Amino acid sequence: MVDGIIFDVDGTLVDVKDSYPRVIRRAVSWGWEALGGVVDCEAYTEEHERVTKGHRAFNDDYDIPWAMLCMASRRGVGSLKEAFPTPEEWKNELTLFDGDDPVEWVLERFGEPDPGFQFREAVRSFCDRLYVEGIDCEPYYTYERPLIKRSFKDIPLPVGIYTGRPWRELDLALKLLGWEDFPRDLVVPLDSGIVKPSPLGLEVLCERLGISNPAFFGDAESDRAALEAFGRGMFIAVGDWAQGAHRRFASVEEGLDWVLGGGVS
Repeated sequence: MVDGIIFDVDGTLVDVKDSYPRVIRRAVSWGWEALGGVVDCEAYTEEHERVTKGHRAFNDDYDIPWAMLCMASRRGVGSLKEAFPTPEEWKNELTLFDGDDPVEWVLERFGEPDPGFQFREAVRSFCDRLYVEGIDCEPYYTYERPLIKRSFKDIPLPVGIYTGRPWRELDLALKLLGWEDFPRDLVVPLDSGIVKPSPLGLEVLCERLGISNPAFFGDAESDRAALEAFGRGMFIAVGDWAQGAHRRFASVEEGLDWVLGGGVS
């Protein structure tokens, strides 16, 4: 029987379809210009997003533009339109990658271009500034909206959060949700050094919550893989990304109603 609830954040508690994908698209253009290329298209598409989120290793959105730019730069052409992998090409590459560390894989598979500065850190810094502060625009977090109406206090089971967000960005999400007083010791964020799909985040939260059989709500393959590796509890898929998921709901609210209503099987 489920004895606790653990949430992912992006795509589960918060609608990020108008924030992080925009960050990635702009970071691709910025990074390509930084490499001396010509930006002649908006390269990153919804299909790229779907393919990437279908791989368990890509939980950190800020490594997505870096990884794809590393692949594109290997082609040795200046046009972003010609160099950037199509969704099918990117999918084929990811099919060959069965690990959990995208940074190690990218460096081994494509190498990293050298524009005279630490390219990965520069891309990540650009993404962070764009999302939190804005660069010649409103901060991209302002495009987000909550996907859950109830307070965590209204959930009659212990609640934890396992997220790829650092605290700097998670605090923005908690404010949006009206969850500013969520206990900080019941969160495993990116700053902890624990990254999905590692099951360690679930282990830590279960110990702190005093539970053993959580329902883990998530929207990406990295979430599902973390629960599978954990070996206990159940994964509740939110949204339409996992068409083949055993337990999939259109919204986190529907999934919660099902779990709390005793529909668990």
